[in-house]
Amino acid sequence: MEMSTLDYIKAALIFLILIFGLVFTLTYTNIVHCNTIGQSWCDIYWYLVGTPKILVVFGHDGLGNANRLMSVLADREILGIRTQPQLVDHIKTTTYLENYKMVIVTQAKTLSNDEIAMFHEYATHGGILVWTGDAGTSSYSNDKKLSDYNFTNSGPWTRINSKGKIIPFGELISAEYIDNFCGYVNCTSLSQDFVGYLKQDPNSIIAAGIPPKTAMYGDFALVNPINNTSTIIEINIDYGTNMISKDPKDTKGIGSYFPLLIRSQLGKNVIYFSAPIEYIVQSPSDSDYNSKTKTNIPTTIRNLFQEYFGTAK
Repeated sequence: MEMSTLDYIKAALIFLILIFGLVFTLTYTNIVHCNTIGQSWCDIYWYLVGTPKILVVFGHDGLGNANRLMSVLADREILGIRTQPQLVDHIKTTTYLENYKMVIVTQAKTLSNDEIAMFHEYATHGGILVWTGDAGTSSYSNDKKLSDYNFTNSGPWTRINSKGKIIPFGELISAEYIDNFCGYVNCTSLSQDFVGYLKQDPNSIIAAGIPPKTAMYGDFALVNPINNTSTIIEINIDYGTNMISKDPKDTKGIGSYFPLLIRSQLGKNVIYFSAPIEYIVQSPSDSDYNSKTKTNIPTTIRNLFQEYFGTAK
């Protein structure tokens, strides 16, 4: 039996609906980002679901400044996006985090095991997690210790939650914490010491546009990358020589290349900056702005948000 023209139209419509449903689901779950398909799809998607909500989570210590981060992201010359701030103490469940398309964590060195587990769960459920600096490299005295379970040689990002489950957070962000730069070497200034030059992956869309000989200044987290199959090191910091600690007994050193930006996991939904975003992107309106002693790579941040959200504001 031959199909009529109407039957062909119906079949084509059903096919288009199925394709639309598939693309929508992949975008909603962050497996595919709208800009991967094209800005037109971003426009349609954000019209349907509303402007993406972004949460800035902060704690009480460590690298970063949440207020400055929000100011940088809100600057129309950089991104012009609004973010919602929240003190980590007030977040009790992953469900709260899942109200947001992206969660950025800064100024939060001390986090409990259960807080680390909460962010781990958010990311493994498909949320876009931006982890920065030394966030989560210190725990509370009443947290369970891995040494109590005969685990050795594990860094501060490997935790155990209240149910006794190991949380391999370092593997999630593809980084193993060593120390902060200014804790490892002698710094004269936490914000203005020259460290080295940025070296981007030539194939990186995110790092595209960084000028040659862009300098890195100030403190950041020294990490070793954990090279999983999904790991991409977008930007390295080239120290220029083997880094030796301030400990006079140290003669071995830890190398000369250190990651600044790592992306990993399904959809590249886990982003790690070893320096907080607000340390490496400067707003000209900032009273503290000094182009000669500050790293400034706003194009990288624009590219990052463009990759995940298109031009949605």
